[in-house]
Amino acid sequence: MTLASCLLAFVVIASSLEASRCAEASSNLPPREVVRESNDDNLEDLHNEDEADDLMSFVGTGVELHKAASISMTKQNLHSPDSVPTEPDHIWESQFSQGVRESETMLASDETSIGSWVRDAGRSASVVPEKMLLAEELFLEAFNTMPEVKRKEKQAEQALQIYNHAKWLAEHNYAKAAEWRYRESARIAKQCRRSTLASHALARLGYFLIQWCRYDEAHIVLQESMKLNTKKNPLGPYLFGVLDRQLAGSDVARLQAAEELILNSAEQPSEDLEEQRQQHIADIRYWRNAEFEPTRCFETSSVTHLVICLACTFGRVMQEFFA
Repeated sequence: MTLASCLLAFVVIASSLEASRCAEASSNLPPREVVRESNDDNLEDLHNEDEADDLMSFVGTGVELHKAASISMTKQNLHSPDSVPTEPDHIWESQFSQGVRESETMLASDETSIGSWVRDAGRSASVVPEKMLLAEELFLEAFNTMPEVKRKEKQAEQALQIYNHAKWLAEHNYAKAAEWRYRESARIAKQCRRSTLASHALARLGYFLIQWCRYDEAHIVLQESMKLNTKKNPLGPYLFGVLDRQLAGSDVARLQAAEELILNSAEQPSEDLEEQRQQHIADIRYWRNAEFEPTRCFETSSVTHLVICLACTFGRVMQEFFA
């Protein structure tokens, strides 16, 4: 009996407790409880892409989004017969700019000031803020007449705005609507070759799927996120390692591979996640050190770890004695 096999037992027990917690939480979850990461603005620093043109395009994207949001023009219903006539070549620009303004206004609101909610038919089939849906429809309408030469640039802006919509919904626990938008943001980002944005959208979706106790789906999503990008995607590999460590079962090789992902992971985009990462690293090193030096079982403040470590060490000694 090795400490690795004992650790597997410990992980299985911890996973069972987590599953019980999820089952209990699901049955008692308030309709709109906030599930939030703190101080995670770094996750949205998407200006550094893999492809050479992505760097320039994403810098331009940030400028265009803020420029469009600050355009001083009278709000109007673009479908109203009373609307001021717009030159045909610029209709799509007006539609896209209004979509950005509606989106920014919505993102700056909370649930008490968000306004009306509507059914999100044809997308997530859930309810979303009316301003969010209006913004997304304006983006789609703009693409109907948009010149081909502008599509890649505007798709990047559209994907980023939908990513922000997904984040807002997820943090307010509108899981179904948020999931659809994270997936849609990743789909559009892949279309316009924005692998960093696509990987971030899927990594964030994976994070919330874990929070919602949908571990199998999270595993698939995080794996896809890692295939798209790992260098500029610190969240995806780390979460995949944590999840795979829990799902390793009796597979010692899988457990060790998952631990290597955690040990090699980069600093996380929020303080809470970084604290968890550091704790996981400390735990992994504790078990590995105790594997070679049983006296290091005492290098912990956790009584549970100490008891398991001593029991495993004793079991290994007895196994070797009778062998």
